[in-house]
Amino acid sequence: MARWRKKLPFRELTIPLKMAKGWLRNRNKRITPFRELEIENGSLKLIDGIPVVHVRGTHREMGRALGNLVGVQAVESSHAYLGVFAPDRGGDLELAREMEPNLPQWLREEMLGFSETSELSYQEMLLGQCFLDIHKVAACSTIAVHDKLSETGEILMGRNLDFPSLSIADETNIVVVYEPKDGEPYAGVTWPGFLGILTGVNTRGLALSMMLVYGHQRREHLDGLPFPVLFRQLLQDCASVREADAILQRKQHCTATNLILGDATRTAARFQLPPHDLVVEYTDANTPATACTNHYHERRIKKFAFTWFSSAVRFGKLRRRIMRDEKMNVQSIKDALQDTGIPSINLQRVIMRPEKRSMEVSFDHNGTGPGRWVELPAGLLFPAYKAHVPDETPEPVEVG
Repeated sequence: MARWRKKLPFRELTIPLKMAKGWLRNRNKRITPFRELEIENGSLKLIDGIPVVHVRGTHREMGRALGNLVGVQAVESSHAYLGVFAPDRGGDLELAREMEPNLPQWLREEMLGFSETSELSYQEMLLGQCFLDIHKVAACSTIAVHDKLSETGEILMGRNLDFPSLSIADETNIVVVYEPKDGEPYAGVTWPGFLGILTGVNTRGLALSMMLVYGHQRREHLDGLPFPVLFRQLLQDCASVREADAILQRKQHCTATNLILGDATRTAARFQLPPHDLVVEYTDANTPATACTNHYHERRIKKFAFTWFSSAVRFGKLRRRIMRDEKMNVQSIKDALQDTGIPSINLQRVIMRPEKRSMEVSFDHNGTGPGRWVELPAGLLFPAYKAHVPDETPEPVEVG
């Protein structure tokens, strides 16, 4: 049954029904509040109400730390969300097991660690990491500007994550900072128990934002990496857009997505990633900006989906802002996000500043107004790595 549903065209049409079902079932449920905690391999701090989790060590140790810090919320949200959105657990787990051989060993270790210190089993963790490849369930918008279109010249990236909360996921937004024993730290905006990354930045100055692409993708398959895992791997392994591009050229992804990458060298690119394919467009001196939503722009890979109408409207708004040829600042990016967010499902808004290795997030009041923004500077996200961050904002670059 699950395999048959995955091949259906226009699966996005079922999302409003699932949203209504989620509201009815979860409207009186409340997630256990996050609480500050220090443990051997991690910590959870509340920064103006934003849960910021730090974990360090081997991947097994980081998984165990995450289970100790947010395992309760992971169990509650997983059961409440997947029980509504993906009730055919057995069928979905069968598909997830087909993807399991492609998962990197470090991720399996992290899932095992999480399951050891929480009430989520390894199989439930596996399903959670493959869920977005089996069930498409996000509509997002991203804009990036730099050099002559940025007030300071620095690269600025802003993203909306429009994701149906089913009256539960909006309570579980968190920021996780990974400090792997054998690598450089990186941070992702995510949920408890979800180990992939859809939005994030690392200490080497690379930032990313993904957007799902809908349509009847007959070539979508299960013999690749779940896209959130692949995108986390980019933050884990890469220092620049060019390095990430080289990895993406291997076409390991198995589900249709878009991706915007930006780095501290003021390089940005938009990646259109249909299964078995890749189209990349870098920004340049004439137009040092890019934007993307939930459809493809390259004619040969375009697919129709009912989400195209919303996606095209949102992209048009971002594109018009870029075409004004006016310098943007952080507030301008926030205004663009407010203008393009889908009010009923605008779960996360994020500003990323790769040169400063910092983020600013809004998890509240996004659908009804400008949001409630909280700054997460490099000193807070990456306290042991301040040397990576320039002391002063770079001077604007003159282009002409």
